[in-house]
Amino acid sequence: MLKLQFVDGSRESIWLVEPRLRIGRLAGNDVVLQEPEIKDSHAEIRLKDEQLYLLNRHPDYLVTVNGKRVKKAVKIGENDLIELGSFELKIVSPALEIATAKPAPVATENEEWGLQATASWASQSFYPVEGTVTIGRDESCDITVPVSHLSRKHAQLTVSGSYMVVKDLGSTNGTFLNGEKITHGRARPGDKLRFDVVNFSVTGPQSDVDQTIVRPVSAAVTQQKASSQSKPPPVTQHKSEEQVNTRKRATETSMSSNDQPVEKSKNVVLYTIFGFIVVFGALSAFFLYR
Repeated sequence: MLKLQFVDGSRESIWLVEPRLRIGRLAGNDVVLQEPEIKDSHAEIRLKDEQLYLLNRHPDYLVTVNGKRVKKAVKIGENDLIELGSFELKIVSPALEIATAKPAPVATENEEWGLQATASWASQSFYPVEGTVTIGRDESCDITVPVSHLSRKHAQLTVSGSYMVVKDLGSTNGTFLNGEKITHGRARPGDKLRFDVVNFSVTGPQSDVDQTIVRPVSAAVTQQKASSQSKPPPVTQHKSEEQVNTRKRATETSMSSNDQPVEKSKNVVLYTIFGFIVVFGALSAFFLYR
């Protein structure tokens, strides 16, 4: 795919991907050239079977390709130079266009809300945005972009406090904020808006509402916090029922273990006495009946 580039770099290059690209002074054209020598509908670039053609809309209109006047239609390709009035347009590859393109203007601080244009269709560099405005290809829009890639009503812009609210109106080729496709978003000064291939920079007054302020904590609060962290946790005076039962069972077990040796000693003494009685009785009987 090739692009149509303004040789002086004053406008953004245009992709030559549509079947027809209309060039003229009227706002309804895809490329608007505001100059007395340019007619309302001056010329067209057509794409058919991957071949580009330049068509002069009227033999009296001055259109040249590489210095040769075009009266009807002629094939064009990469590196061909087209002249329309004082405008010089060149057919280039995207790689060459990127190498020679001028940087987009940077939005400055403390400006009114608006769009800084860098597109080739733009007849003015700045489009103010007050309240709510629409942007698109249709002439009924507040900002008309006569580029066939855009939808008739492409997007809606609303100034709301420190932001410009951007709402896509169901466009075919999308709305992009800082390179990300969106359906609804908030733009701030310096952000980049793109409606398909048409680029803008957002301008507006700077605001500090989004800055994070870190305030120091007072010494008293810091000392109190450190003191509370250094104190040991309080000792709990109440014992749970489970702890009490556990200790009680342990005590009973210990007492039961201590009583067993005492009972064994008593049994030994009784058996010993009983033995003495039996022996004594036997001896007494022996001597008595002898």
